[in-house]
Amino acid sequence: MLKIYGIKNCNTMKKSFDFLNQKGVDYEFFDYKKAVLSQDEFANFVATFGDKVINKQGTTYRKFDDNTKVILSSGDMSAMYEIVKANQSVLKRPIVMGDGVALIGFDEGEWVGAL
Repeated sequence: MLKIYGIKNCNTMKKSFDFLNQKGVDYEFFDYKKAVLSQDEFANFVATFGDKVINKQGTTYRKFDDNTKVILSSGDMSAMYEIVKANQSVLKRPIVMGDGVALIGFDEGEWVGAL
């Protein structure tokens, strides 16, 4: 089963949910606003997607000071995780993980091919 990570009220997430529901794809939703991502899950995201995991276009990232932005690009997994754990909305949305599936962001063409 797929697991989709994000924030329920995000417009991109709504498109993602609509797509999955229309295709009849079963999924489990991990809401960043209701649960804390584990360090292992975060490390898996970084190993899979690299620096795309951090949404550098979002308001959460833009509010960070320069030092925090440097840490988020440093590759120091523990330091990065501590920032992300306290500010999960800095993560790109959605992130979809499952058997043989790893997607970040919503691109309908990519999703059709993967799902």
